[in-house]
Amino acid sequence: MQKGSFSHTTPDWRLLGFCFLYFSLVAGTQAECPVQFSQKSVVVEYGGSVAVNCSASVPHYGMGWEASEGGVDKIKGVSVITWSVSDLTQWDIKPLCFINYDKSQDKPCGVNLPVTIYKTPDNVSISIVNHSGPMIEGNQYQLQCDVKDVAPVQYLTVKWYKGQTLNETLLNQTTFKDTSITPVNETATLLIRPDRADDGAQYRCAAELDLGAEGPQPPPNKTSEPLNISVHFKPIINKTKLQSIVPVFQGYPVKLVCKAEGNPIPKISWSLGGNKTEYGETLNVSTPQNVSCNASNSAGWDSVEVSIQGIFISFVNHEGPVIAGKDYELQCLIQNVAPFKNVTVRWFNQNESVFNDTIKTSISNTSKLQIKPNRTDDEAQYRCEAEQEAERNESYPTLSSEHLSITVHFKPIINETNLPSTVPVFRGFSEVLICKAKGNPEPTISWSIDGQEMIKNEILTVSESTPEYVICNASNSVGSTTKKIKVVLKEDYLPLIAGLIAVTVAFISVIFIFIYSIYYKTAKMGRYSLKDAKLPEQNGNVAQNGKHNPIPMKKLSQSDILA
Repeated sequence: MQKGSFSHTTPDWRLLGFCFLYFSLVAGTQAECPVQFSQKSVVVEYGGSVAVNCSASVPHYGMGWEASEGGVDKIKGVSVITWSVSDLTQWDIKPLCFINYDKSQDKPCGVNLPVTIYKTPDNVSISIVNHSGPMIEGNQYQLQCDVKDVAPVQYLTVKWYKGQTLNETLLNQTTFKDTSITPVNETATLLIRPDRADDGAQYRCAAELDLGAEGPQPPPNKTSEPLNISVHFKPIINKTKLQSIVPVFQGYPVKLVCKAEGNPIPKISWSLGGNKTEYGETLNVSTPQNVSCNASNSAGWDSVEVSIQGIFISFVNHEGPVIAGKDYELQCLIQNVAPFKNVTVRWFNQNESVFNDTIKTSISNTSKLQIKPNRTDDEAQYRCEAEQEAERNESYPTLSSEHLSITVHFKPIINETNLPSTVPVFRGFSEVLICKAKGNPEPTISWSIDGQEMIKNEILTVSESTPEYVICNASNSVGSTTKKIKVVLKEDYLPLIAGLIAVTVAFISVIFIFIYSIYYKTAKMGRYSLKDAKLPEQNGNVAQNGKHNPIPMKKLSQSDILA
């Protein structure tokens, strides 16, 4: 049993005295109690020793310590009394120094000594949540730090570090709001998204107890073992060692080297024409062709196209389409030729020779050609050939470049064949105008009426309400062309003429019918009978001696005819 400051006859008196002193402290008597501690507060490791002096600055009738461990009975005639414990294991201990300095009241006063008992973690470990093995570049992962048996947790900070111990970086830190004073287990997490630079990186976490100025300095700290991560990432081919265009002189092999960085180590292969594949970082080529280097591993792949060219032809300080009528310069690069030799360079346009040049070779040689393309040169193909001067029994093949196809941009030209300058429009009718133009890029057609752009289309319908002039506009990125069309209003007399002709024909027809009907009634031919005719006594001839004798005739009636 620990010693107390009050009666030792029964534990109940000790408890009552302790409670009285405690409530006196709460009620405000602490501020009036004339005692002082050798230190304001105590921070001690669990199971450690502690010794704190309590002194009185006024005469008194006894002083002591009330505590669940290391209590001291009331002692008279002393000015300093010490509370000490060699093995402190009481987590919620609240030692109180008391003094009785008013004999008349015989009521002690007391002051509590703040005590913090801490415990460093038994173990701190770091791991990857729900993952094992290498990480993949760009994916997100969660690291977890487990801290076992630490107290008090409200003073705990978990710190995250990356890098080697002597060159590490603090990434993040986690604090806790739990007020528990007894040991607990805590967990902290950190999200990471590693890249290829993190391959082989070390992560660790540290549990630190920051117990304030009264606590140990530096603060107690326990660190996990380092977590070494492996990051898998897809290959990236080193393009500084493998250019996209490689010149080669026929018969003189060139060694291509393809290297790639990746994890796992990439496999290198070469794709040649005809689906032919070769493996390894190097490839020997001696003829113009297109090849590709391919690097692959479990994380992905990368590829680089390589054009093997004997002679390289290109524009000088220009890319893309050319503009008709402007000056440009082509160059023919010749490499891998013996130095100080004469090389004849021939230039061709559409396989027609346009220029010959002779140059003296050095390490690298260039022949140039000045051109001024026009619209007919669109899609024209230029190339150059080189032939090295031979000596004695030597012979060299003629080397030809790839074809350089040029695109010529030119401003539009309006087709005037289908678009006359003057268009007649008859009143009440409409006419369709069609405007077409040739240009590169493809022109945009629009129509302007009264100085305002009205419609973007090749077709425009004009009528008697259309103003006198309309303009067709054809434009592209190079320029624009316009054509002005006059709309002339005409009167249409054809229907009037047709009507007059129709009336005239009808009138003539009526007159003809009228005349014909009258003639038919008065002079039409009838039928006659010779039954009652009297003939002269002649030999029966109607005419004799060339003379005509009239024969009286009788008009036949309808009944005579039917008889």
